[in-house]
This record gives sequence, structure tokens and C-alpha cells, in this order.
Amino acid sequence: MDLEADWGRFSALDVQLVSIMVDPLSQLDREAKDRGITGIVASDPDKKVSESYDAMQASMHPGVKPGHTFVLVNERGKIIWRWDWIGHGKPMYMEVQELYDAVSEWLQNAG
Repeated sequence: MDLEADWGRFSALDVQLVSIMVDPLSQLDREAKDRGITGIVASDPDKKVSESYDAMQASMHPGVKPGHTFVLVNERGKIIWRWDWIGHGKPMYMEVQELYDAVSEWLQNAG
């Protein structure tokens, strides 16, 4: 996964990467390995976390599965920045540099 491979500079921003999946906990280890995820993975089988971060609508399966959403959450749990992949012929991917620039800029402006 490109983001994890390039995580060092994000760590310098004092942010944490957490992948949240709706798969049951019993399936997360296999799913994470299949997807090449080596960082923190959280299980959200009842989709309450996905719903609370409004990740269920910007999806190929609205209301059924969360989409490919990046959120920057502050220490109080409030979303302070987000990006949703919404498809429409575009690759299911966000460039790591684009994500780094957006997060860096937000953190600079907030500081």
C-alpha cells in the first residue's frame, strides 16, 4: 500500500493512520494481509464508526458499505479534513503526495 510505504513523513506531522473495515474481527487479519495493510486496523462490523464519520454515502454501495474516505480527526474526534473517492471513471486511488500536501496544509493553517 503506497500510503503505508511512505508513512514516515506523515509520522513527522504527528498524525496516526488507522484503517477501518466493516469486516468481522475474525476476518480482519486475512483481509489486511490480502490488501497489504501492516498498520493499525480496526473492526467496525456494525458500521457505527463509518456512519458517525459519514463514510457510508460517498460509496459505490451507498448505505451498505463505506466508501474510500480519508479523514483527519482531531484529538476530540471531530473531522477537520476529509476526501472521498466517488468514482465516476476515476481510479480508486488518491496520490500520496496529494494527501500529504492537503494534510500538511491543513495542519499549518490550524497551527
